[in-house]
Amino acid sequence: MKRYKIVIQYDGGAYHGWQKQPHQPATVQAAVESAAARVTGTATSVTASGRTDEGVHALGQTAHFDSAKDLPPERYVAALNHWLPGDIRVVSCEEVPQAFDARKSAKRKTYAYRMYTGAVENPLRRTRELFVGPVDVGRMDECARLFVGVHDFSAFMSSGSSAKTTVREVFSSSVAEEGCSVVFRITGSGFLYNMVRIMAGALVRVGKGYSDGSEIARALENGDRTLVPDIAPPQALYLEKVEYI
Repeated sequence: MKRYKIVIQYDGGAYHGWQKQPHQPATVQAAVESAAARVTGTATSVTASGRTDEGVHALGQTAHFDSAKDLPPERYVAALNHWLPGDIRVVSCEEVPQAFDARKSAKRKTYAYRMYTGAVENPLRRTRELFVGPVDVGRMDECARLFVGVHDFSAFMSSGSSAKTTVREVFSSSVAEEGCSVVFRITGSGFLYNMVRIMAGALVRVGKGYSDGSEIARALENGDRTLVPDIAPPQALYLEKVEYI
């Protein structure tokens, strides 16, 4: 039995998140495990670095599975993609030690929340980015840096989380123009339920001039969820990268 690490990209628009659900077959995990079973010839559990919610995309989701079928890693890439739907793709595969765990071994995760400006919403971008209209990107970037460090992020978590602690470390956080987009990118040790989307919602309020950012600082200090009430929609959120070293 060997363990394999795979990196997966997917368009989350048609799926109810990563994690399998008893009464909801359309999940990314269910699709990947179905493909893995076809390739290995037996039921195969696939463990990801973490859940992504309904509608959220991934450019670098990482997962692992065990298989007794001794195929070269590059063959696994081709074989899995043969059975996967077109909106999910395995982009790499490598053999790893049995001690590797895609979830428990993860050290850093990077998410990007993609927005765009302009006078009118673009119908071709509405399932990939959030239309925000004119915003002050510099001020958004200043406020995004408030998230850096070790904080109790309880104010930036939706109810329903099973997290044992709300303390997380954020290594970098910024907002910048990238081509025709405005991107909020954040790297941290881990993220709470809806944490990045709540942060994005708070930053949009700053960019639009509805807030001076003081609510973000106070929410970090006192955990008051009412100070940052907005949750940005999921279709503009991307899991970009998971790091293990």
